[in-house]
Amino acid sequence: MKISDYPDDKLIAQCIAGQQSAWEELIARYEKLIYSTALRTGLQPNEADEVFQNVCLILLKELKHLRQTNSLGAWLVTTIRRECWALWRHEKINLEELDEQFASDESPENLAQHVEDAQKVISAFKQLGEPCHQLLWRLYFNEENTSYAEIARDLNISPNSIGPTRSRCLEKLKTILISNNF
Repeated sequence: MKISDYPDDKLIAQCIAGQQSAWEELIARYEKLIYSTALRTGLQPNEADEVFQNVCLILLKELKHLRQTNSLGAWLVTTIRRECWALWRHEKINLEELDEQFASDESPENLAQHVEDAQKVISAFKQLGEPCHQLLWRLYFNEENTSYAEIARDLNISPNSIGPTRSRCLEKLKTILISNNF
C-alpha cells in the first residue's frame, strides 16, 4: 500500500512518527478544502494563503491531540472557519484605524464600503438571540482560546451539540444579513 492510499488515521500516525512524506500527502489531500473554505467565507486569495498557513501550523501542533482522526475534514473546516473569523476580527476597522486607512492607497469608496459592510455584520451579530450570540462570540471573537468542553459547561449545553448549534447560528446570521440586504 502506497502512502497516498492510507486512510487519514494511518497517515496521521505516520506524521506523528515524523515521516515527512506523510505530512506532504496529508497537506496535499486537504489543500483544496482549506483554500476553498477560506475563499467561500469571502477572503481574498492572499488572506486565504494566510489562513492556509495558520491552519497547517495548528494541524501540525494538534496532530497528537486529535481524538477522531477519521473526521479530520470536519475538524479542519471548523479550524478554517475559526481562523477566518480571527482574521476578520483582527482586520476589522475601528475609528483609530480609519486615519491609517485613509492614508493608504485604498480608494475612499472602497474604504467606505468596507466600513459599511463591517457595520452590517456587527449589526446582524447583535440581532442574534441566545444561545447563538454567546456561542459565536466564544468561538470566534473571544480572545481566550477555550475548549468546547469549557464553552459547553459555561453555556449549559452538551459538547456534542456545539457543532450543530454553531451551524444553525451561522445560518441565522446569514438569514439576518440577507434580510438586511447585505
